[in-house]
Amino acid sequence: MAQMYCVKCRAKREDPNAEKVTMKNGKPALKGKCPVCNTGMYKIGAA
Repeated sequence: MAQMYCVKCRAKREDPNAEKVTMKNGKPALKGKCPVCNTGMYKIGAA
């Protein structure tokens, strides 16, 4: 599980389905969706 910040809800949320991705600049990140409002969330630098 990954804890990420939802900009729309303005709260930290857990996403059990977060997936590891690599951004264009080569940095690792986690990508998920807010379980409350379904907005996309990112956590940059998470490996």
